[in-house]
Amino acid sequence: MARDDDTSPDTSPDTSPGTSPVGDSYAAGEAALRGLREPLRAWLEQNALVDEEVGADAVVEALTVAVGGLLTARPGAVLTRLGPEDVEVLVERVVPAMVADTGTPDPEDMEEDLQAVFYQFLRFLGDTGRWTGSEGDLETDLTLLAGEPPEIDVVMAEAAAEVDEGEEDAAVLASFPVLAARAVLEHVGEGIDVPDDEELSADDVTAVLASFEHRIPITADVEGEPQRLEDVPWLRQVVLTMLELDLLDGEDDTLLAPGAEADGWLEPVPEARELRRHLVGRFVLDDPATLDGGFSVAEAVLPTILASAMAGTPFDEAALGELVENAAALGPAAGVAVDELRERMSDLAVFGIVSQDPPWTVARGYWPALAAAVAAGGGDGDVLGDLFGEEGEPHWFESVMGQLGMGGEQVQQIRNILGGR
Repeated sequence: MARDDDTSPDTSPDTSPGTSPVGDSYAAGEAALRGLREPLRAWLEQNALVDEEVGADAVVEALTVAVGGLLTARPGAVLTRLGPEDVEVLVERVVPAMVADTGTPDPEDMEEDLQAVFYQFLRFLGDTGRWTGSEGDLETDLTLLAGEPPEIDVVMAEAAAEVDEGEEDAAVLASFPVLAARAVLEHVGEGIDVPDDEELSADDVTAVLASFEHRIPITADVEGEPQRLEDVPWLRQVVLTMLELDLLDGEDDTLLAPGAEADGWLEPVPEARELRRHLVGRFVLDDPATLDGGFSVAEAVLPTILASAMAGTPFDEAALGELVENAAALGPAAGVAVDELRERMSDLAVFGIVSQDPPWTVARGYWPALAAAVAAGGGDGDVLGDLFGEEGEPHWFESVMGQLGMGGEQVQQIRNILGGR
């Protein structure tokens, strides 16, 4: 079960006082949580994905029983500074007892759900400044409660399912890649001549840029001279994606014309919406610096960063800044990796895809496009092998991931993304 994005128990324990050992613990839990229940309920609604059929109230009730059970087993425990030994008792004794008391036919699933409830409670304490223990204890407690992380495509798909078509269309139709594609199609008109070795001539590139009013990253423009397409990577990325999606037709090496999908691609209909998702999603997730091949750290790690943002736990600048400060100790490749990632996030902010300032968030309207792009796959082959050679990952890999603030489960996620090692 996902600890960062789901707190919904599949089965609610009996919380009626006096009916069972679990019920007997309810009063103790209620007393211990006095003053925290309402803030927690509000925090859950803002920071966690709770099944609407269950609701935040049921999550708080389940937590109340768990807290009562823990305090019964560990009378000296203090909720705002639980030690690892307290959490071990919770996981190994209290939660199994609660599950047994319900008689659920799915005990393993319910144990995961109840641990997820407590995981979110500890996150609430930390996020709201109510945690009074050490940061080390909090990190260890969360690790003890964390289960298997969900696949990134699942996280994104669940988040995207919350976005209605109107919200998606409003964001995507005004997005940088869609506006850029429209500018290209308007310039192409019925068709234009192009060099036989390039998708667009330098004069055409300059004309498209001149007609495009959105702020763009600095390119290789020199004193107003026409620019080759390769000097404007983001535009080349848009053009190549349009060719792949049949928004442009470049089968004749010297003629570029509107493609079969260009008619009606901006309409509010499912087929056009799906095409736009792939255009926008690919624009965000593909690294324009590696369109012709090669490995990109940003391309490999970006799905994790975006999935975290969609799940309500966006990345901030602190982890990246700390990594840069220690780049010399981690080796040159580490510094290059983080600088590449920071540059990509900066570009995406200029494009209006992610927030201008960290922690980096993504407007909800983009979520379906990102989910579609990840589901379609963002690369193939053993990219870890491409980067690291036959010797496997370099000595700095664990350090880099740690500096990025990632735990063991997230590191394994990234290994999976990078080639399954």
